[in-house]
Amino acid sequence: MTVAKTAYKHGYSGSCGPGNMHTACKTFSVGCFQWLPKSRGNDLKKSAVRFRVKGKVSDAKRVYAEAEEFCSMLDDGWLPDKRSITV
Repeated sequence: MTVAKTAYKHGYSGSCGPGNMHTACKTFSVGCFQWLPKSRGNDLKKSAVRFRVKGKVSDAKRVYAEAEEFCSMLDDGWLPDKRSITV
């Protein structure tokens, strides 16, 4: 899952989330990153992950909700004092 691309805004994604190939996993994480312009300026790319939200597959909605909240906080200028949380 990921959110819409908007330059300099933050989004999140995780390839091992519920509904993906890795169904045997009990936990997963999503990374919060910033959308940055590519060097040619015609598209956007993901920055390095700035914050990670970890949680149980059975509690996926909460993990995604927390990721959205942290992306909003990053957009507002919040600087995390740690790199991840577990919900």
